[in-house]
Amino acid sequence: MIVHSAEISDPYSPEFFWRSGPSILTTFQVQDNSIKRITLSPASTFSCKILGSGLKEEIFAWLECYLEGKESPPLPLNFSPFTPFTQEGLKAIQRIPFGEVTTYGELAQEIGHPRGGRAIGNVCNRNAFPLIIPCHRVIASDGSLRGFGYGLKMKQDMLQYESSRSH
Repeated sequence: MIVHSAEISDPYSPEFFWRSGPSILTTFQVQDNSIKRITLSPASTFSCKILGSGLKEEIFAWLECYLEGKESPPLPLNFSPFTPFTQEGLKAIQRIPFGEVTTYGELAQEIGHPRGGRAIGNVCNRNAFPLIIPCHRVIASDGSLRGFGYGLKMKQDMLQYESSRSH
């Protein structure tokens, strides 16, 4: 449930806050009725900012499901800038269930590239839709956390939140 919304410096991009969730601000860039990019940044509470028009209800529905650990309705993501391999990798990452993790190598194997673990790491690095495409759920084969564009602390916090909600 949304706690409240507040106008920030730009009256056309309000920020919305929730009671639970990892301490991140998720910023959605919406264009032509699809999500062009999502960025994450540290915050004091789980919050969302939508730049552009449209998809507000769909994004809120997705976030509410995420916060409850439920399967989320699909959101329109703009995959057009990516190569076919990157698109395939991103879609495989998107299928990782809430509260679970997989390895770079397992994902590579899943999409038919058994030696492509490093390539999957590059796909994660190019992920323009973090949270929706949960690259934070991809870990090293030894179980350790590896790179995350928003820092390992945020990755760990997101995984801990999801683990606590999935049991």
